[in-house]
Amino acid sequence: MKKIFVVLAILFIGILLAGCTSQPAPVVTPIPTPVPTTVVTTVPPTPVPTTAVVVVNTTATPTPTPTPTPQPSFTITFTSSMTITPGTTIYVPVGSKVVWKNDDPYKPHGIQSTGVGTQAYFGTVGIPYGKTFEVTFDKVGSFDYVTTFQPRTTGQIIVTK
Repeated sequence: MKKIFVVLAILFIGILLAGCTSQPAPVVTPIPTPVPTTVVTTVPPTPVPTTAVVVVNTTATPTPTPTPTPQPSFTITFTSSMTITPGTTIYVPVGSKVVWKNDDPYKPHGIQSTGVGTQAYFGTVGIPYGKTFEVTFDKVGSFDYVTTFQPRTTGQIIVTK
């Protein structure tokens, strides 16, 4: 065992001596070659002032809604005494609404348009008790009608400007 220590000690000393006797390699420092440089001067951009608009606590102005002009309404009523009130002929302005109303609890009533060009307005219509039928007259003219389901009565709606 002593022999192994002696051999290891000799190797250790040899390694130490080998490292001490070697000389370091010379360090060569390269000499830089001068490179011509161009100096570019830049002008910093001129700051542009920004403007911010802050709106606080405002309410949008509402757009006014036009109020439609109310059109007149006229009611023709069938009664249990087999009459029509206010009468069979009425005068109304253009755009008026005419309402036929059945107030007769005993029988249905109805109307039928007659004359030239009036079929487009309402034709023949039955009106049960408590119900109504409406027509809006949007052009000038005379519009004839007759009653149905009762003694025949002739009526006329005269539309004016």
